[in-house]
Amino acid sequence: MPFYDFKCKENHVTEENISYTDMQKGIKCSKCGQHAERIYSINSLRPSFGYESTRWTQREKKRQSKDKFNGHI
Repeated sequence: MPFYDFKCKENHVTEENISYTDMQKGIKCSKCGQHAERIYSINSLRPSFGYESTRWTQREKKRQSKDKFNGHI
């Protein structure tokens, strides 16, 4: 199950590991007990798209290098 972020009216932010159907209903805030809705947050870490050795990652590294990139690895 994935983690979702929730925020209540008192601006308490909570991260919960719950199912998709429970996420749609919302949760009770663990600090004040009010109903909390899902929010979309952005973490400070760089997003990743799989392992370092995936074809997409290899292509991106090649594209960002100083060599000329022609679409092939």
